[in-house]
Amino acid sequence: MNVVWQRARSDLQKSQRRESLLDAASRLLYRQPIDEISLNAIAREANISKANVYRYFESREDLFLQLTLEASGKWREVLLKRLRRLEGTNDANAIADVLVSTTLENEIFARLISVLTTVFERNVSTDVVAKFKQSFFKDLQLIFEAVGCVLTDLNENQVKHLMGITYFQIVGLWPASHPVPEVEAALNLPELSHFRVDFEQSLRRTIIVTIAGLRSKIE
Repeated sequence: MNVVWQRARSDLQKSQRRESLLDAASRLLYRQPIDEISLNAIAREANISKANVYRYFESREDLFLQLTLEASGKWREVLLKRLRRLEGTNDANAIADVLVSTTLENEIFARLISVLTTVFERNVSTDVVAKFKQSFFKDLQLIFEAVGCVLTDLNENQVKHLMGITYFQIVGLWPASHPVPEVEAALNLPELSHFRVDFEQSLRRTIIVTIAGLRSKIE
């Protein structure tokens, strides 16, 4: 029988409760769409009362922001490892392949950032958003530096521009290329085939074209 945990007393217990809630939300993400995951569902999955959840997160959105940071960290570590192998090559095709493949392998990261600004950055305090963005930007800074070591012919601002384009392409392309079943069924109709989006092909092409434009000083 599942037992609802009592109020945590020590810092270690509080940390364990936070991790239990994040793990619960992560498990639910593998089973259902983000918009169907309520704070009640997360609390039940973690065997913690909903009232106690507010001791660790101020809202559902706050919890998902922290989960986004965890997913971002995992995506970043794999990406940095692969980028190191390309240092100094200036190979646009290779860096596009790495960015695309790393994102495809981390579906949770892609799903979370696709609704970051429209869902998770709502119903949270300024302090929570500020801390999230500060941590998120630290991840991005490491990626900027790694990409700069690969594309040595681009300056710092150009690298940031490239990664900004890449980020927002992921945000837009992911939901468009992973529609709900009803939309997917409609797009299977021959007359609607032009609405289908190939995430891998579209993102890869955008990255390569953006690098070519930056190299020709078109910004």
